[in-house]
Amino acid sequence: MNNAFERLGKAKLVAWGIGLTLVAMGSTAAWGQSFPNKPIQLIVPYGAGGPTDTHMRVVAERASQLLGQNIVIENKPGANGTFGAAMLARAQPDGYTLSMIPASVYREPFLNKVQFDPAKFSYIINLTDYTFGLAVPANAPWQNWGDYLKDVKAHPGKISLGAAGPLATPAIVASEMADAQGISLNVVPYKGDADQANDLLGGHVDSGVLSGVASQHIKSGRLRYLAMFTAERVAQFPDVPTLRELGVDAVVESPYGIAGPEGMDPKVMAVLHDAFKAANASDASVKVLGNLNQPVNYRDSQAFRQYALDALQREEKRVAQLRAKGLVK
Repeated sequence: MNNAFERLGKAKLVAWGIGLTLVAMGSTAAWGQSFPNKPIQLIVPYGAGGPTDTHMRVVAERASQLLGQNIVIENKPGANGTFGAAMLARAQPDGYTLSMIPASVYREPFLNKVQFDPAKFSYIINLTDYTFGLAVPANAPWQNWGDYLKDVKAHPGKISLGAAGPLATPAIVASEMADAQGISLNVVPYKGDADQANDLLGGHVDSGVLSGVASQHIKSGRLRYLAMFTAERVAQFPDVPTLRELGVDAVVESPYGIAGPEGMDPKVMAVLHDAFKAANASDASVKVLGNLNQPVNYRDSQAFRQYALDALQREEKRVAQLRAKGLVK
């Protein structure tokens, strides 16, 4: 009899546990259906039609399908790519205002007075990295880094090098490269890589630190890379060595991802993270990234936030060095 009662008691406990689980699942499902319930604004701090905008639109389209709500891209170019960060600082942390966050966001607070603190954002997901290399026209006299370096040393200050800047990562790393090699280049700053690529193709600049914008021109035989500014060789151009392989410790580390305002609900962040992760891994996104010579570089919310904090410390030191050289007031 006692055994029967014990079995009955256990059965009730099991049923009670199952009931609690179902209630919890129902609550989670109900919560999941409550967000999002209206369109989401995604700020892209670059111009419409550019490589970053193209990638973000593909990701936003797929994420919209997964979330069941439109993600509306708003282009806000200028201010070294920090307009989105400034808008996040004024936005409500409800998940309906997000921004693409480029690496320049971590440097700008040490260069200018800004209205945002990158350490306080709700970091959702890192998506990819820009991939930069030293590009030259196909008819340039240099076939490799050794040829280029020899000529630059023989003609100090005469050979021009285009780079996004003057205080963007490519221009800063180019300056660090020149200092490490004891060479003098005529660095020409550009607002964006598209303009720089056109000038390189037109013979108006001798060489350039170019992102994936160069890929289509390299494939067509109009440009070529002499070396990559990446930590490792890239899959699209496996025969091109990195500067590190060539004995030059110069790397352009320039990832970007998506963040929201300070204080977002972790549950909202999780929903957005999962949607953007799947969207970035979609065939359409991978194809665009391939065309831009960019890898899928996934960091979850915690890893992306830690990267941002580390980047802030690194950029503070970098700007201090630039200021000591008189390059920054």
